[in-house]
Amino acid sequence: PQQSKSITRKAFEAITPWDDDEVWRKKKVQEWVEQQQSGQEGGGEGAPPAFLTRRKKSFKDTLIYQVVDHVSQAAKVGVAVIGADCLALIGKLMGNDHDLMDNFSRIFSKVAYTGWITHRLQAFKRYLLRNTLGKSKIEFGKLNIIDRLMDGIMYTVWLLFLLDFLEVQTGMAVKSLFSVGATGTLVLGLASKDIASQIMNGLTLNLSEKMYEGDEVRFSDGTSGVIVKMGWMETMIRSSDELVVGIPNTHLSGQRVYNLSRTPRSQVKQSLRISYNDADKIPKLLEAIKEEIKEACPKLITDGSRAFRAYWQNYEDDHLAVVVDCHFTIKPTGDEYWSNRQNMLEAIYRAVKKTGVHFEKAVKS
Repeated sequence: PQQSKSITRKAFEAITPWDDDEVWRKKKVQEWVEQQQSGQEGGGEGAPPAFLTRRKKSFKDTLIYQVVDHVSQAAKVGVAVIGADCLALIGKLMGNDHDLMDNFSRIFSKVAYTGWITHRLQAFKRYLLRNTLGKSKIEFGKLNIIDRLMDGIMYTVWLLFLLDFLEVQTGMAVKSLFSVGATGTLVLGLASKDIASQIMNGLTLNLSEKMYEGDEVRFSDGTSGVIVKMGWMETMIRSSDELVVGIPNTHLSGQRVYNLSRTPRSQVKQSLRISYNDADKIPKLLEAIKEEIKEACPKLITDGSRAFRAYWQNYEDDHLAVVVDCHFTIKPTGDEYWSNRQNMLEAIYRAVKKTGVHFEKAVKS
């Protein structure tokens, strides 16, 4: 019985789709350990069995669902084609004997089926790319670029196939679609100039690898935020106030880009206004500031590769200028950066209180 139970369990695991989830797995393992310690039924020696440490996928993630879903989609397309045939038949019965009516059902079926196949190939291509490339943000950025380029190629091939079908089956030559007069050509050229420029600039931005979707960036004109989407025509940026703005790629292509998400280090520079009455306390203040910052900020760079300074900068009209300049192995964005910045400011304040130095308030003119 024990052997048959083991065989049954292995067969069950072999045919059941599993999805490893870290939180769920740790919880089940902990329960199994507690059962083992308390001697309850189900506890045993050795590692926890696989059926305790893995859980089933949802039905939508199974191969059966994907097969059924594709059959359902194909059936819907088939129903739409039958509907088009019915409309064409009704048109003929009503006395409409135009050549377009004779070819309507064939054109619609060809467009519908090839369009659906192209769409499914597009989804399958995206699945292969995600499983082929790695999972880092940079690799996902490259994935999006390759994905869009392949989408453009696939849809171009689909369009050319349809145009060839129209020419062969219906007698509508491709050249007739573009046979416009000189005036029409001029108007079409002027209208498509800006569109083509935006598409080329969008392609340049995507291929330059300066930024990817999800990166926090700042442009030379002051625009800053998180890249939500990089399209062929425009780039969507979400600012700190949660407003999403679309900026044409022609406006971004010539600007300097500061990618904060890819910068591994950050700088915090703070100016202090010290009273003239405490000039003799400044040397002790500078030493105390360095000591407090070292204790409060463990990611402070002190190996000499970056500046770590606290110095008396200048004599001003109403105060003595002191500057504190620190660098950290922290990205200049996110909660970690702002928390570290606050720790540094608190460290400066503790040093000021410890040495008895007083700040000089700014005098409004």
